[in-house]
Amino acid sequence: MLGMGWAVITVVCLGLAGVSGDKIIDGREALPKSRPYMAFLEISIGIHKSACGGALILPNVVLTAAHCKGRNITVILGAHNRTTNEKSQQVIPVQEMIPHEEFDETFLDNDIMLLKLQSHATITDEVKTIRLAGREEHFQPGTTCSVAGWGLTVTDGAGSDVLREVDVSLQRHCNIANPALQICARGTGRKGTCNGDSGGPLVCRGRNNIPTAAGIVSFSNTRKCEDRHRSNVYAKVSAYREWIKSKIDILLDDSSRGRGRSPLLY
Repeated sequence: MLGMGWAVITVVCLGLAGVSGDKIIDGREALPKSRPYMAFLEISIGIHKSACGGALILPNVVLTAAHCKGRNITVILGAHNRTTNEKSQQVIPVQEMIPHEEFDETFLDNDIMLLKLQSHATITDEVKTIRLAGREEHFQPGTTCSVAGWGLTVTDGAGSDVLREVDVSLQRHCNIANPALQICARGTGRKGTCNGDSGGPLVCRGRNNIPTAAGIVSFSNTRKCEDRHRSNVYAKVSAYREWIKSKIDILLDDSSRGRGRSPLLY
C-alpha cells in the first residue's frame, strides 16, 4: 500500500483515442537507433485501444508494466516514428502475457509483466536486447539515468509520433511505501514521464558502463505532468530478478533459450 502522502495515483498508459497515462515532459527527440531495446505496445482492451512502452530483454520476451495488460497486445520493435512504416520496424503479436501474481491494480504494487512474443525478433542495429540490473546492483540517489517513450508532451495533449527521451536523477525521498520494490526518479524543473510512457525502462549505466534497465515506468502522484513537485515511480528491476528468471525458465524451452543471450547472464 502507498503511504498517506500519495493523494493521487496516475498510471501512465496512453489511450490511442483518449488519454489514460504518462509522457515525456521537457525532453528531446531521441536519435534513431540510439535505444534499440525500446518496444512500442499497441494494446486492445475491448473496443478501446491504448499504448505503453517496454524493453526487449530476449529476442522473444519484452519487459513492461503489469497495468499495461490488455486483451491483445502487438509489439513494434525498431521504431523511431511509430506512425510511419519504417524499414527498421518489426511488428510481432504477443503470444502470452505474464503479469506478477501479486500485482495490485489499486496501488500498483508489483507493477511488472513479461510478454512472450509469437516469434523471435531479428536482432539488427535497430533491434537489440537490454541488460537487466543485477539482484545486488544498486544505483545511488543522485545517479543520472534516462527514460524514453512515445507518450504525451503536455498534459491532456497528444502522444509523440517520434521516440523522445529525458534525463532524470534517482531521488532519495518521494514517500513511497515499498522502497525495496520501487524507486523514484525526476528530472530538473518539469522534466519527467507522462501518459503513454508506462512500461518503458528507466535506463542507468551499470557494470562496465553498459546501459541497464533499472526500473519500469509505473505511476506518478499527480495528474498534471508539468507539476514540478511530481514524483515518477518505477518498479525496481533488481528486486524482481528471481521472479523474471523463474518466468523465463518456464516460458522458454532449451532450444529457444539458445537463440538469444539471456539478460540474466551478463
